[in-house]
Amino acid sequence: MEYVSKATLEVNGQLVDDINSVTEKKVEVRKAIKLMNKTGVVKGTPQYGMQVEYVLPKDAPEFDWEEVENGTLTVDKENGVRVTFTGVYTLEVGDAKYDGEKETTRNIELVAMGRVKE
Repeated sequence: MEYVSKATLEVNGQLVDDINSVTEKKVEVRKAIKLMNKTGVVKGTPQYGMQVEYVLPKDAPEFDWEEVENGTLTVDKENGVRVTFTGVYTLEVGDAKYDGEKETTRNIELVAMGRVKE
């Protein structure tokens, strides 16, 4: 059996292939709330968080993550499944990590308002 080990990232129609990893963060669907004599549950509006480990290209300019506003991000899992995130915004462009042995990376924090599995 083969497993998904790689994802291709497309942001607003532009292929971003300088990626080491994409992490889909947990999604809070419901939240427990305290009431006077019991605990209740309320359904929330899900927010989809992602962390992208971006590799800084040596011979090209960096992708401008700061400009991602109300964008679309598609992760192609290369097994026939594509996940498209809509309403994507960059929350944080992280530190660059230089370790002297591997490529230089930067963590990018994203949030999306919608998620569709195709």
